[in-house]
Amino acid sequence: MRTSDPRISATRTTDTRPIFRAVTPRPVGKRRLPIRTGTLGAIAIVGAVTWIGTVAAFHLIRPDLTPGSAYISNYARGDWAWVMRAAFFVNAAGWAAAGIGLRRDLPRSRGANALTTLSSVAALGLLVAGVFRADPLGTQAHSLEGLIHGRAAGASFIALILFGFVGWAVFRRADAWEAWARPSLAFGALALVLFVALVTWPAAVGDGFGWWQRALAAVLIPGWLWAIGRRLTTRGSIKHLRAAFRD
Repeated sequence: MRTSDPRISATRTTDTRPIFRAVTPRPVGKRRLPIRTGTLGAIAIVGAVTWIGTVAAFHLIRPDLTPGSAYISNYARGDWAWVMRAAFFVNAAGWAAAGIGLRRDLPRSRGANALTTLSSVAALGLLVAGVFRADPLGTQAHSLEGLIHGRAAGASFIALILFGFVGWAVFRRADAWEAWARPSLAFGALALVLFVALVTWPAAVGDGFGWWQRALAAVLIPGWLWAIGRRLTTRGSIKHLRAAFRD
């Protein structure tokens, strides 16, 4: 004989488990760029190598410009001007990528944010300097285009000098970058010396300022960008391997 107990029926038919599982949305502030750190490092290397190679090539393409008495920006005039201007843009992309890569690889701090900001200012200055060209060599009155170019280039130089000093303060507190603290300080100090020599040499001595600029803008600065790019590619590979093993 069957018995019907309403309490038993209610127990059997009641299911308190949720039909759909709640999904916690990912915070917008923690989203990562789709570009890996190693790729950002590779972009930085391309920016440095392209800049060095282009400046070196223009010493052969434009033999009419004596390196000691001409600025690198003077190569952005003439039949091959587009090559020099493109090098400005690629170099800017390299510094922007380096700043983003450092921000992603370094521990969160105000110093890391400052490095990204300084590299972004340098990249923007290079971009503007590529769009607005320097006045032809020997021009007495500066044009608006020449003034904008000069201010943008100067801002880029100053930002990268500060980048070296701030990097020293940031790297020495980051275990993975601690060995880079002193080289960064040396970069900032040497860049400052070369920049002061570049600015004061024309009025104090005359010809020869071009060599100071090339030492600063075609050797030291892109060399440091290349070194940072190499470090980021290595760090990116290590992180990628660790993620693969975890998966």
